[in-house]
Amino acid sequence: MKTNNDKSGLKRISAVFLFTCISALMWLIIKLSNNYVVTVPFNIKIIEQPANQTLPENDYSIKATIETTGYKLLNYYLRPERLRGVAVSLKNTKYKKAEDDKYSFATVTIEELVANLMEINANEVSVEEEDFVFTMYRLASKRVKVVPKTNISFDSQFNFYGEPSVTPDSITINGAYNTIKDIYFVNTNTFTKRNVRSNLSQSVGLQLDDDVFSETKEVEINIEVEKFTESEVTIPINTLNISNIYLFPNEVKIRYIVALKDYSNISNMSFNVEIDSTDFRNRDRLPLKLVVSPSNTKVTSISPNEVYYIMTK
Repeated sequence: MKTNNDKSGLKRISAVFLFTCISALMWLIIKLSNNYVVTVPFNIKIIEQPANQTLPENDYSIKATIETTGYKLLNYYLRPERLRGVAVSLKNTKYKKAEDDKYSFATVTIEELVANLMEINANEVSVEEEDFVFTMYRLASKRVKVVPKTNISFDSQFNFYGEPSVTPDSITINGAYNTIKDIYFVNTNTFTKRNVRSNLSQSVGLQLDDDVFSETKEVEINIEVEKFTESEVTIPINTLNISNIYLFPNEVKIRYIVALKDYSNISNMSFNVEIDSTDFRNRDRLPLKLVVSPSNTKVTSISPNEVYYIMTK
């Protein structure tokens, strides 16, 4: 008897559940069949701009009021956000220049495109604004210098021989005039190398902003490397043709670093140190100035850097 009662109870519950589901489905169908007036956002993408123009941004949106059924609204909300929009072709749309780099076209164009997207009549779509304003820049190009960026460490006694160079040393960049007019150079990506003791050559990319373009994608960084040594010379101090002055000491020792291949080309004639004679009569000692040194050397010290002096009549 209890088993029969249980089966009867389950049948009643099942019947109630089925009735509820059918009722909910009928209610949903009725609701989705109704017309609604709602205001929803639509993404606007501008396409087919003139060949000599560029769009600095292309992620516009606009709110449109539409009258449509619940079915079509549900279809709209079930779409990925990137598909909730329309593309406006400037090739097929009449637009005008507003001011500077601002352009506009009548929003009736958007109303028609939204109507097609939603599969409704154009008179069932309305946009509050009369004109849609967007920014479009004139394309330009210019030649700019390429600057190599390096992060190099060397083995002991090795170093750069001259500055790193790039091939080509300049490139043509393209972009909106307002974007590139103040660009005067482009950096390479950083070329990193450790424990270097010989010449290097490596292709590297360029650091270009997203809105700047170039047909040149890579350049070649060239780095000449040499072994260096430290040496010194002792030279007389130039007294600037002041005949009645005596210096103590009258010579100076210069220590410098030079590439081994240039070592034999450097002599004491390659340097010139002179006294700083500015207001020298009111000083006990005179500072020294290095006025000539070879470009392929790096002076590390001058000793002494000032000297005593005596003036005679």
